[in-house]
Amino acid sequence: MLYRKVYIFIAIILISIASFFAGYFTMQRYVGKQNKKDNVVAKTAVQLPEHVINEKTKITKKDIYTRAGYFAIEENIVPNDELLGANKEYAENYFRRQGYNVEYFTSENVIITKNIDNAWPPKVFIALANEGKVYIYQTDEYGNLQLKEPTEISIESLPQQEQEDLKRGIIKRTYEEMEDFILEDLDS
Repeated sequence: MLYRKVYIFIAIILISIASFFAGYFTMQRYVGKQNKKDNVVAKTAVQLPEHVINEKTKITKKDIYTRAGYFAIEENIVPNDELLGANKEYAENYFRRQGYNVEYFTSENVIITKNIDNAWPPKVFIALANEGKVYIYQTDEYGNLQLKEPTEISIESLPQQEQEDLKRGIIKRTYEEMEDFILEDLDS
């Protein structure tokens, strides 16, 4: 009779242990499936950034010339196939290879800038002091200076600030703007 009670006791312990492990592994499988679902949602959220470049994104490229103060030339560019779908990090690397910094980034607008220190902007007019007189230059598409016309304005007759500005160069987009500047600001 004692052996029978021992066998029953051992059987109850084994059934309890088996039930515990069955329940434990069933719960692990259920929790694992839930984690996979949550993980897929989490990965999807991480893989789809909020701001990416699309075909409607307006990309503004600014070349900032600092040789004669501050002069910026802005140009709107269309995103190419390589940029479509790009997030901010990819766009920063892409434009950095071209010498530009990303200043602003959303799906609607991207602004990139490049500081150019030792060059003249292309296709502008520049008033420069040379040999004591004011000369007007025009730049070609590469920023090379070409003499447009000399003036009879003496540098010494101008205020100190204008003399310094003319030594660095005063830039105007059109010849009409340059004529107005010469007539109104220097020749008066």
